[in-house]
Amino acid sequence: MVTRPSQYQRHWKRNTSNCGVTKRFQILAPRFQLPTAAPIFRWNTTSPNPTPTPPSNPPRRPDLSTFFSTLEHVDTSNVSNEHATPIPSDVSAAFRTLGEAFQRIRIYRSGEGPLDGMIESLLADAEMPPKEVKGVSQGFLDELERVPNKILKPSMDCPICGNPFLEDEYPLVVRLPCNKNHMFDLECIAPWLKLHATCPLDRKDLVKEKAPPPPPKDEEDGEWDDMYA
Repeated sequence: MVTRPSQYQRHWKRNTSNCGVTKRFQILAPRFQLPTAAPIFRWNTTSPNPTPTPPSNPPRRPDLSTFFSTLEHVDTSNVSNEHATPIPSDVSAAFRTLGEAFQRIRIYRSGEGPLDGMIESLLADAEMPPKEVKGVSQGFLDELERVPNKILKPSMDCPICGNPFLEDEYPLVVRLPCNKNHMFDLECIAPWLKLHATCPLDRKDLVKEKAPPPPPKDEEDGEWDDMYA
């Protein structure tokens, strides 16, 4: 007995022979029909991590108002908070908001730089917040060396945002004390230094680098010490 799959089509076929006319089934392959038009593909907007399309004129840097409002509660370099103990959730929020702001910069930034390491460090501190924020004071930022605009070249850019210094309408570039070539937009480096007192390029402690050298020992005092030794 021949099994006739349901997806197959059955057709009658007339067959004549000496014994007369008989009718039998013939199993034929199904007739497949090509689609009349190509399928339409649409962008999957429900993807959990859709790739954003950068705008034609992205902002030079993101809005940091949320970060600075959070920083007011955890900045122990401020005189009003000098003896206060920051709440861990506030410390975590400060690191997270700055890390997320730098992530938005990373979308538009091309090339290599310290930004990836900075984001990783900020988000790690957001997950395991330190007991206190060890950043620099506002006085330290005010005393950073300002780089004159006349010595800036079109090829020089900020290591954080990646934008040429001279493309800013009013460039304000500072040089860190660890290296004369470590120059940043003040608006880019200041938020980082308020949380980390280190250079993003070489991770040197800037507070120690800027500390004044110890006063030279008075030679005359040394001679008197030798006399009474």
